[in-house]
Order: sequence, then C-alpha cells, then structure tokens
Amino acid sequence: MQLPANLAHISLEQDWQYSTAYPPLGFIPFAEGALGNGDTFGLYWPIGREASEPIVVETWHDEWRLQPHFSSLAAFLQGYAAADDEYVGTPTLADDPASPRGACLAAKEWIAQQNPAAAIALLEAALAILPEYTEALVLLHGQYVRAGRMDDAVRVAIQAIISPPSFGGPPLKALQWLRTQTLPDTATDPIWRACGQLSFHFGGSKENAEYRVLLAAIDTYLEQNNVRCALTLMQTYAELMGAETVSFQERYGYDAATFLARQIAVSAQLAEGGRDPARLAFPDRP
Repeated sequence: MQLPANLAHISLEQDWQYSTAYPPLGFIPFAEGALGNGDTFGLYWPIGREASEPIVVETWHDEWRLQPHFSSLAAFLQGYAAADDEYVGTPTLADDPASPRGACLAAKEWIAQQNPAAAIALLEAALAILPEYTEALVLLHGQYVRAGRMDDAVRVAIQAIISPPSFGGPPLKALQWLRTQTLPDTATDPIWRACGQLSFHFGGSKENAEYRVLLAAIDTYLEQNNVRCALTLMQTYAELMGAETVSFQERYGYDAATFLARQIAVSAQLAEGGRDPARLAFPDRP
C-alpha cells in the first residue's frame, strides 16, 4: 500500500492490529482530529487502489460506519488546520473537489432539485475515488434507473449489494430492483444469478441461508479472477457476520481471525498489491 508523501504530519498508529471486521481491512487510524469519544480519523486504501495514496475517513463506531470525508491526507491536513481544534467535518467541494462524501452530499441536493444529470456526475466522481462507497452506489443506482440507463443500473446494483455496510446501505431497493430484471443467459455475475435467494435481512434469526449464497459468490468471483469483487464481498460478509451472535457464528463456522487471514491472503492477488498493513514500509520503522 502506498503511503502518503506528508505522512510525517500525522501520528499514525503504525502497530495497528485488525481483530474484528470493523474498521475494515485497509484502514489505519491516526490521532489528529479525534474528539475522544471513540471515533477517529484514519487512512483508508480503496480496494484495488493500493498503489495509490489513501483517502482519509472517519469512524462512527456507534453505527459501525466509515465516512469518507477527504480525498487525500493533504486535503485532511488543510481542513484540520482550518478547524483550529474544532471538529473536522466534511469539506465543501470548493475545499476538496474530490471528497467522496462531499460529492455524495452535493448529489443528494441535486436529486432533491430534480437534476439527475448533475447528481450522476457527482456520484460517478465519488465512486471513481472509492468504488465500494455503498451509499453513493445506492443513490447512483436510483438515478441510472431514472435516466433509463438500465445496463449501468444493473452493474451498480450488483456493486451496491456486494459493498460493505460500513460505507452505507443496506442496498434493499437495488436488490429488489435487480430481482425484477430479466437475467440474460450470458450473465455470469454470481450475485445477479443468485439475487432471488437474497433479501439482505440479517440478524435476529437462528439460521440464515443467505450467508452460504454470499460465500458461494465469493468463490465464484475468485474462480473468475475477479479479485476486487471477491475482496469487496468478503469485507461485506465479515461485517454482516460480525454483527451476529457468537453462537450464530459458531453454527456457520465463522472465526474472525481465520477469515481475516483469508482476506489478507486473497488481497495478495490484487494487481496493485496486498492489503496487509504489517507489510507497510514506514520510514521510521526499524
């Protein structure tokens, strides 16, 4: 993973250890901007963008959410300096034109003003930075349907379904819509082929066969050499399973440490390199 050039300006937790599905693999916290309530800012490398500098996200731990405020560490540092010890909120697009959350919030305003074209442009820009941004994917799917761009709507609906709850969702409308679409004989995406078996209602039950559907889709993505989609869905699976009871996890043979080790191993197949923070070459690390 590519470290940002201005790394010396933050107090990065270099020995950060993943133990649960949240925060997700690819996140490393730092001290600046933290308010002491358990939430923290951190670097995050979007899946498949490990050779690029990370974006800066904020944890909202009560909701198990990540907010992708800043498109770069440089943009965060500018906002942090301007905040002058106050809360560092989402930047305006004037301050950080590539802010994923800034673009998503602005897109919501255009949707409210019945301007889907402007909303689509902003949401596509946000997803160019953070492809697994579930909230933006759900919004973009609705605008593609509204614009009659059905092939794009199918593609984005699938990406919304496989993307992590920590970045928004659940993608219920996208899933319900996808289930109404005619599946071509040539369709190979495992989520589209199995969407009739999914409802995305998790928790509160003793059994849930949807987890097996998701695991099978992960295996199919790997067979298709679609490592990015496999890893995205693995993170989603881990977050969903992590919210279940221990007894439920045991019934389904889920062990967080074992699954995380598999995520790291699979990430080594990415063209831009793996997502194991232990392999980061910090300038001041022995």
